[in-house]
Amino acid sequence: MEKKKVFHFFSSRMATKFHISRRLLERGWRESTNANEAVFTDQNLTLNDEISTHLEYKHLLARLSAKYFPDKMPLTYCVNDQNFEQVLAKMTYEHYMENNRYQKTIADLKWILKPSMLNNGDQIKLFNNVEELRTHFASVNRLGGEHVIQQYISNPALIDGRKYTFRVHAVFTNYDGIFFYKQGYVNISAYPFSLSEGFKNKKIHITNYVLDGEFSHIEQRASQTLENFPVVYQQMCSIVRTTVKSLLKLAPDYLKPQQRRIFELFGFDFMLDQNGKVWLLEINQAPDAPTFEENRLDQILWNVYWNDILDDFVLPIAHATKPHYSNFTHLLKQRDCYSFFADLFSKISANL
Repeated sequence: MEKKKVFHFFSSRMATKFHISRRLLERGWRESTNANEAVFTDQNLTLNDEISTHLEYKHLLARLSAKYFPDKMPLTYCVNDQNFEQVLAKMTYEHYMENNRYQKTIADLKWILKPSMLNNGDQIKLFNNVEELRTHFASVNRLGGEHVIQQYISNPALIDGRKYTFRVHAVFTNYDGIFFYKQGYVNISAYPFSLSEGFKNKKIHITNYVLDGEFSHIEQRASQTLENFPVVYQQMCSIVRTTVKSLLKLAPDYLKPQQRRIFELFGFDFMLDQNGKVWLLEINQAPDAPTFEENRLDQILWNVYWNDILDDFVLPIAHATKPHYSNFTHLLKQRDCYSFFADLFSKISANL
């Protein structure tokens, strides 16, 4: 008997749903407007947004990191409209006082300000010292709300003299643990790296594909083209594993098995410094991926990746097929992701 090939998405505008629906249609599936007749729907793609925001929102991730893995992320301060004066005073005391004397500028100590809930490089600002931060926060035209002030990594590893960052995808499931894709890509700045002129050209220092609503003309390469990626990847695996374990301390029932099997994609952004240390920069829930034709990484990365997502996650949920996970590292098994007793203890403690 032929298995049912029907899926339903309320909207396919999100990159993940766009690519899954496109490839299901290529395999002879039918999209239905009725979720009840589908064997795969939106509800199979979202775990728990309330908990996932602790990874997506930069100030919540910073707090999680500060509590459980402070050595994995650059030094980060959470700042908002109510506490910015205290935060800047704390930064001044901790970094700009030498022998009880205030130093306006410290060599190689610079800062990057990011809105906690925006992506695509929107409203990212760079500062040479705390005085520039004070001037920014005194402005009536600045963006309000939750932000993070993160220490700028002033000694980044370079490719052809240019700064770069990594993006590698992870898959969280509520039935078989955590997976980390074995390949990703790097965003390489279009300009040679230099700090001699400060931050006049943000495109030297920020490698987002889109920056303040405009294409930044970065170069993208598959991570497998980098000779040192196998070594770098092992550090990444350790960071992702630690991040998930830390999140589960905060929310032990996040990956609790349910009757409905669910998986969700997260994009982890990393940077490598000249000492060989990998830094976690941020995490994107339902990460973006190119939806236009003829992306230069299609053949070497994206086509394989999205077919792996179908074969290892979508079809096993829809048709109970056996996944192979050949292009994924199985970072955490399901037994590592949920404990009934830890969940029970957390609920009891919350009610005390």
